[in-house]
Amino acid sequence: MTPNSPASGGLARQLGLRGLTLAVVTATIGSGWLFAPFYAARMAGPASLLAWVLGGGMAFVLALVFAELGSLVSSSGALAQIPLLSHGRTSGFLGGWCAWVAYLALPTIEVLAVLQYLASSYPWLTLDGGKGQVLSPAGLGLGSVLLVLLAWVNLAGVAWLGRWIEGLTSWKLVVPLVASIALMLTAGHWGNLSLDALQSGSAETGLLGGMVAAISGGGILFSLLGFRTAMDLAGETRNPQRNVPMAMALGLGISLAIYLVLQLAFLVSAPPELLNRGWGQLQLSAHGGPLVAIALGLGLTWVGKLLLIDAVISPSATAMTYMGAAARVGWMMGRCGVLPKRLGQLNRQAVPAPALLLSLAFGMVMLLSGPSWQQVVSFLTATLVISLAMGPVSLLALRQQLPDAPRGYRLPWAGAWCASAFVLSTWAISWCGATSLKGAVAMALAPAAVFVLLHHRSARVGAAPLDLRAGLWWGPYLIGILAISLSVKPLVPQLALLGAWALVILPLAVRSRLPQPSPWAQVSLPAQLQP
Repeated sequence: MTPNSPASGGLARQLGLRGLTLAVVTATIGSGWLFAPFYAARMAGPASLLAWVLGGGMAFVLALVFAELGSLVSSSGALAQIPLLSHGRTSGFLGGWCAWVAYLALPTIEVLAVLQYLASSYPWLTLDGGKGQVLSPAGLGLGSVLLVLLAWVNLAGVAWLGRWIEGLTSWKLVVPLVASIALMLTAGHWGNLSLDALQSGSAETGLLGGMVAAISGGGILFSLLGFRTAMDLAGETRNPQRNVPMAMALGLGISLAIYLVLQLAFLVSAPPELLNRGWGQLQLSAHGGPLVAIALGLGLTWVGKLLLIDAVISPSATAMTYMGAAARVGWMMGRCGVLPKRLGQLNRQAVPAPALLLSLAFGMVMLLSGPSWQQVVSFLTATLVISLAMGPVSLLALRQQLPDAPRGYRLPWAGAWCASAFVLSTWAISWCGATSLKGAVAMALAPAAVFVLLHHRSARVGAAPLDLRAGLWWGPYLIGILAISLSVKPLVPQLALLGAWALVILPLAVRSRLPQPSPWAQVSLPAQLQP
């Protein structure tokens, strides 16, 4: 396949570098900017700025690995293809399943963020559910309408989706910066960044523990993993070998800079009188959300109104992007035979309509369950990072399986970068907390076991091999993370053991690769490289 040819299966390549970069930015700056600065400040105080830098570093290392993979596997839904290509159908199902489940949930989470942020100004959106606020019938109706609207835009095709993304992302770049500058100039409580404030922000968990909590449960890593959207849309991108790596780097850099400005603005505009008991006790729940509460408390009514408008636009644009990404991951899994083939069909606009409608149905069901934004951030982060942990393994495996395949970007010192990325992924999975970790491991391994059992008989009669041996390392890897995280409580020894475990598993996982790339992956290889 040439770089500018139609994507495999009829997807149209209509996105350029600008459109793809904006897709990364709009996927990264979603509901996270409404809530993450508040939760990160509560967990780490002024050290939340450093937590953003560390989280950005983690995302950057992962992005380097996926930049090469994205230049090699330039098709939409690539996260579902990469583990299948290097390690066969069992690994392909497990890695693709984790990515798909997280993507299915993300549009609903963004819509819930919209409703949660607006509920204080429009109380008819929620009602008292006995154990907290839940969506009212009117709130459920509005949320459903938003999900249907997002699906309708996606069904119109990637060109129209790209135009919506460009328009909405321009707004999303301006509003956080304008609001941040206004808050800093008006409040300017620079004493909130003092050494005493730093110590009070980490008094309960320690400086390192506070930053770890902010990166995981505070929504930092959750917010910064949007770089992978470039791979999700690679099959609809012109010159993907060049544009995918560049869009990842540019989009992640722009987004991290905006988040750092937002975090700084939140820290220096928080009222000092509310910090007497430390950052961990800060409460800003009125007036539609933490940033709006600060703006209205400072008399910046226009900033509050601007933030409430953006509380609708920003998460909605992100939800629209992820609904399309979820459909493309499901589409590719259907084409690769690890999900029902019906999901691998396209409509007249070259859009995976069955997978998109399934995404919409899943979102509707999840909306009815009504989880809050923070309740699911840790779980979704763990599930997403499990799918991304396959990247370093697959890159090293494909270097040996396809050593001469053309790559638009080739990662230097790949062994060191992949080892670092695998260790960081292992840490990030563990950091999401015991409850989220247990749920994410169960979400990964239980469906994989069902997949193996259901396909075992057909594999024995020669239809489609399970490649079970190449995927067996997943079980010890994830169970080992769970065991270490639950049994070793001091953070530094826990990190050391998790890092050592990752470095033990990585070479074993690479050696378990298939002798040749899997023919079940929907990747067009040059003739001389065909296995």
